[in-house]
Amino acid sequence: MADPLLTSARAVLRTTHEDMRRSIEGLSPDALNWRPAPQDTNSIAVLAHHSLKSTITWLSVTVDEPRPDRHRDSEFDFTTTGADELLAFLDESFERCLALVDKSRTVDWSALRRHWNPDQGPEVFAAWALVHALEHLREHEGQMSLTRQLWEQSAGPA
Repeated sequence: MADPLLTSARAVLRTTHEDMRRSIEGLSPDALNWRPAPQDTNSIAVLAHHSLKSTITWLSVTVDEPRPDRHRDSEFDFTTTGADELLAFLDESFERCLALVDKSRTVDWSALRRHWNPDQGPEVFAAWALVHALEHLREHEGQMSLTRQLWEQSAGPA
């Protein structure tokens, strides 16, 4: 029998993938790169890029795979040339996420893992890493949806 936590994680990832696609589809580059309050918020493009980079990292921690190269600070400067580019990134990233939580895996949920550097730093349970990956992803998906609503209500900046 497949691990019920991994099966559940795959279901959450699939739903989130659909929700994020809805937040992106049909928007112009201006809409995707727009920040509702330029100093304090992130664009749909930034939210998608950052949340998926983070999710891949945390799922790698969860299943004790090598961490991907990641430059977190630069994720918040990301811009996209359009919906097609961002959707391609989204689809490829979700494929990576689903591969990390493949139903054939076995995970010791009580195993301690390190996030950034496997040789040093604070340890978290594998179960915590999974829960954190999913809650962080869903939080940013909600922000993407709200940002799209704000863009549509404002009809974009004048």
